[in-house]
Amino acid sequence: MSTEQQQAEQAEQAQRERRAQEPGGAGEFAPLVEEVRKFAAALGGKAVEIGGRLRESNPEVYGHLAAAGGELLAAYRAAVTGHERRWSAPQHAEAERVDLDGAPGASDK
Repeated sequence: MSTEQQQAEQAEQAQRERRAQEPGGAGEFAPLVEEVRKFAAALGGKAVEIGGRLRESNPEVYGHLAAAGGELLAAYRAAVTGHERRWSAPQHAEAERVDLDGAPGASDK
């Protein structure tokens, strides 16, 4: 391992330790979070490598997969937007309010 790689790894380790101690940081889950980061980085690197080979050998297939990925992302965004709208909307008019602290049989109507 070169000196530059060692310095970069030491800097990353120091940053991980700082993050673990920050309020709202990963704390006890820091090792798990770090493993997920490493996995995501490795997976992303492999995806780029495979995507590059696919783009060179089968550009038409690559184009279709890229378009499909864009459509999946659009569908996800639409679903999340719909849920966020419902979550942030005021209560529905047809909802009945129930007073749990009131007298038995009493209604809030």
